Amino acid sequence: MNISIVVPFYNPPVHLFMECLRALKRLNPYEVILVDDCSLDSQVVEIAQKSGFKYLKTPYQSGHDGLPHNIGVRAASSEYICRVDADDVLLELPTSMSAELHFGRLNRVKAPVGISVEKLILGPRAICNALVAKKEIFLRYPMSEDSNVYGDVLFALRVLHNQHTYTVHPRVNYIYHKHPDSIQNSKPLFYHRMRQVQTVARFCQLENIDPKISIRYLEMALQNVRYGSNSLKILSTNYQPE
Repeated sequence: MNISIVVPFYNPPVHLFMECLRALKRLNPYEVILVDDCSLDSQVVEIAQKSGFKYLKTPYQSGHDGLPHNIGVRAASSEYICRVDADDVLLELPTSMSAELHFGRLNRVKAPVGISVEKLILGPRAICNALVAKKEIFLRYPMSEDSNVYGDVLFALRVLHNQHTYTVHPRVNYIYHKHPDSIQNSKPLFYHRMRQVQTVARFCQLENIDPKISIRYLEMALQNVRYGSNSLKILSTNYQPE
């Protein structure tokens, strides 16, 4: 099974970027596409250009991984694509696909076993790192190219809503790093929870969700603003998905 790996990047820490690339070389995938969001760190750019992988660059600095990801997807020549962040480590790829999507299993994030639209709204988390899916799915649901929403959560909400089948990797195959300069650590918690509300609103607009269901979803997002991860404990048991 041929898989193209797309790695968007913008000034990642050099040591983590090099670790990411070394891991990808060990996997020996069909293709790795590094998409530079106009990095200012010349050392990082040189490492990418001399890596032996395909190097692409965005036409402008977007400040978000959506644009470089989408550029990489369009340039990929494989039927399947895997998403990897430039400061993380991919340990293993699936050897076959029994569903439309195959979620990775991250070391520091609860695996998306039994994930649903409701659960992801109440408890948003990174589940698209190491995700493998057909190129046509990534093209159908392109990553958001602005920073007002969580592009990966929005993508996951859309594929779950449209009932695409999925599997989850049986063991940890992705090392998810956090560092001080990441968005997650540089912004207050309230900022992230409000961003989730905007993500849910965008999801409802893109998928033309029925107004009553949209209100329900937005109420769930506001529960997350107030209660955080504890919101999952108060998920309404009488809610009927559409």
